[in-house]
Amino acid sequence: MPDNIFTSLILNIGLLVLVATMLTKVPVVRRMLLDENNSLWSRFCLAAIFGLVSILSTYTGSGVQGAIVNTRVIGVIAAGLLGGPSVGMGAAIIAGTHRYLFDVGGFTSVSCALSTIVEGMLGAVFSRYFRRGKWDNFSIFALTVIAEVCQMLIILLIARPYADALALVKIIAKPMILLNSVGMVAFIGTFNIVFMEEDSEAAGKIRLSLQIVEQCLPHLKRGLQSREDMEAAVETMFQSIKCSCVMITDTHQVLALRALSKESDLFQMTEPPRPAFDAMKSKQVVSDTSNKKEDPLYGILKNHVIIAAPLIELDNSMGCLVLIVKRQWHSPNANISFMGDLASLFSTQLRLSDLEYQKRLRKKAEFRALQSQVNPHFLYNALNTIACVCREDPDRARELLRVLATYYRQTLENDRFTIGLHTELYHVRNYLELEQARFEEKLKVEIQIPEGINCMVPAFILQPLVENAVSHGADRYGLCHVRIYAEEGSDGIRIHVADQGTGIREEVIQRLYSGKENEKCFGLSNVHKRLVSLYGDTGGLTITTSCQGTDISFLIPAMEIANSLTEDITED
Repeated sequence: MPDNIFTSLILNIGLLVLVATMLTKVPVVRRMLLDENNSLWSRFCLAAIFGLVSILSTYTGSGVQGAIVNTRVIGVIAAGLLGGPSVGMGAAIIAGTHRYLFDVGGFTSVSCALSTIVEGMLGAVFSRYFRRGKWDNFSIFALTVIAEVCQMLIILLIARPYADALALVKIIAKPMILLNSVGMVAFIGTFNIVFMEEDSEAAGKIRLSLQIVEQCLPHLKRGLQSREDMEAAVETMFQSIKCSCVMITDTHQVLALRALSKESDLFQMTEPPRPAFDAMKSKQVVSDTSNKKEDPLYGILKNHVIIAAPLIELDNSMGCLVLIVKRQWHSPNANISFMGDLASLFSTQLRLSDLEYQKRLRKKAEFRALQSQVNPHFLYNALNTIACVCREDPDRARELLRVLATYYRQTLENDRFTIGLHTELYHVRNYLELEQARFEEKLKVEIQIPEGINCMVPAFILQPLVENAVSHGADRYGLCHVRIYAEEGSDGIRIHVADQGTGIREEVIQRLYSGKENEKCFGLSNVHKRLVSLYGDTGGLTITTSCQGTDISFLIPAMEIANSLTEDITED
């Protein structure tokens, strides 16, 4: 007899594993198992499915001394562990009721029906621990052992006569406890494949979303305003995702769209589909599986699912990512999670691009404010110089006024923050012509910058340095020798303004580097701040001074020189 029981149980367990394998291949069942919302309909269907599995176990069981040796415990406990408490209790009530009606008045009908419900309660109680992923195979095995021991105790407590109940338990206890516990591990393991496949698909979607964002980064830097970049981003997404259509919208229109050629109706969309507006309003991913006939795109969308994920900036929706996939390709949890992650990454990059844009605007504003301080300072000195020449040589004064007018016309007409080095030198020569009129033979200037050395420099950055050299660079004989030269190295181009004066006091230099107001070297302080605002803390002035003269220089980094070959990064 025991050998027949072992054989029957093994065959029944094999049948249940086969049934479990078939159920995991049914998309509807997979969706219900993976339904995180745990809807009432899903719970009802799962309770019915596992209840039927348990009923099947009753029918395939073998009769032993008025009882049925079966694998019913597997179905009811699995219902609780996989579907939750309500599913477990639902399946247990279905299976328990059927067991009682299957053999009304039988020797163990009441005790087996009651034990089935108790087993379902055990699965329901421990379901939350299992669903949190805290249980391993040993825990499942142990729970089934406890459930089967409870069944044996219930048979002993309820079934009468007691002697027959005890004899039955002695025969069936060992094989049912051992084999059903092993069978439970195998049965649950089969269903766990669904969750492992879902996790694997989700991980793949995360990797895919990161790859898409990485490829789209160059196009996201300009924000949603650039349709060309949005079209490139949509093309990247379309080539990476198995879908019928991808689009990016703002709050009222489609910015870029890519669809399968055979779905030509989708190319006619100019307004975002309804789910996109719903997603932007709710600020959550929306999945629309409806196929309403009044929808203009019913002919296309009746076989598709629309997934819309909002692009969020400062808690406001600025647009939407929309994915249209065929129903047979749609994996709800994976696709919705994927679109949510992708939209979140896109939103982050778009926010960063906007922050970078705002940072550039702020830097330009600071730069403009600093530059505006230079020009009045220069104007004051230039007018003083012309005033000195007026009485001695009016014609020369008129010429100098024309030079000054030319200088300021170039200043006012030039709205760029960086200009070519040789253009900057042209402005410096205009300034020196004004100073030469004042100092005459006492001022000597050398400009030693070959034509081959060129780069973009901050506008009007050299003139204050030259002005400082002219004003404070005279030697003990009153002669002023100013030298402007440049050196090109691997780190960039360093531009120098040197004089042969008596040097700058150390406390003045320290005050300049500390960022404090420095009335004694206002021009130098202004230039240093401008350079630091553009090139960072290491981009300011470098001052080498002694009693034999001062050399003031600044570096135009190689990176900035490379960028200036294609565009002026400070241009409006």
